[in-house]
Amino acid sequence: MTCKCIETVNEKLASRNTRLSQAIMFGEAKHPGLMIETHQIDKGRGKMKAVSMFLTYCAFCGTKYGEDAA
Repeated sequence: MTCKCIETVNEKLASRNTRLSQAIMFGEAKHPGLMIETHQIDKGRGKMKAVSMFLTYCAFCGTKYGEDAA
C-alpha cells in the first residue's frame, strides 16, 4: 500500500481510544485494507443480512490498495 492514511487517521483517533478496523486478506489480495462494517436495519426472519465491504481503494486519498510506489 502506498499511502499512509490508515496510520495517520489511527494516530488522530488514538486520543479517543479508537482505531480503524483493518482486514487481512488471503488469496489474490494479500494486502491489509479497510473493511467497512455494516449493521442490519430491519431484523427478523426472512430479512436480508448485513454484509461487510472490503475496500480496494483508500477511502481517504483514493490510492488503490496493493499498488507499489513507482
